[in-house]
Amino acid sequence: MTRRGFSGTAFTLAILVGCGLYGVSTAPLLAASPDELFAQGNDAYEAGRFDDAVAAYERILAYGLEDARVRYNLGNGYFRLNRPGPAILNFERAHRLDPADRETRDNLELARGMIRDRVVAVEIPYPIQVVKTALQTTSTDGVAFVFLAVYLLAGGLLGAMWVTRDYVRRRLLAYGALALGLCAVIAAAAFVYRMQVESADLAIVMQDRVDVRAGPAADNTVLFTVHEGTRLEIRNRLSGWYQVSLPNALSGWIPAAMVEEV
Repeated sequence: MTRRGFSGTAFTLAILVGCGLYGVSTAPLLAASPDELFAQGNDAYEAGRFDDAVAAYERILAYGLEDARVRYNLGNGYFRLNRPGPAILNFERAHRLDPADRETRDNLELARGMIRDRVVAVEIPYPIQVVKTALQTTSTDGVAFVFLAVYLLAGGLLGAMWVTRDYVRRRLLAYGALALGLCAVIAAAAFVYRMQVESADLAIVMQDRVDVRAGPAADNTVLFTVHEGTRLEIRNRLSGWYQVSLPNALSGWIPAAMVEEV
């Protein structure tokens, strides 16, 4: 696992944009600039001082910045400290910010190998799994662009069909518009799926061991146990408790304080 660097100008600009509303209130608390903190974190990481690296990256986040590269480096730091919970949490957040980044996906899978829970998900047919993986590694903006482009092309062919007098050309344009229309429907469905993925309520277990119970109270029956780093989907919230589920469809209630939302 390697840390990732910033372009100084781009990083400074991102900080100015991300922190514009917080500059006054946080200035007394943050002595070093984000550029300096990032450099300190990278230097500490390269020197093997992973505690110092993590502290520097965390201080960058205190400015209110959300950047995939900071989250990626922070995940690497926690991984080196053998902290699967924070490592996976930050890789998950980096992946949400930049779903196309392969290094983040690879490191996320590597970090998942640290956890004790081996949850076998419900098997999905191979063709569907390929499509699902492709959509999970494409940004929502990218899918929206494809939908808009296909939709406009279909509309253009349809419009051209009505002003074309030649019978053969009209048929070809009609077939083309129909094909692109079907593609637009598929792209629209892909966009809806991406929106669902992006807005899904996910949480990472941050404690070494947490019991999942039959109801939102400590006196309910323990159904199963999860460990640090396990990824859960939040189904419901009630009085400091989350109803969560695993990919294998096991479900139950867990104290909200035991997990952190992605």
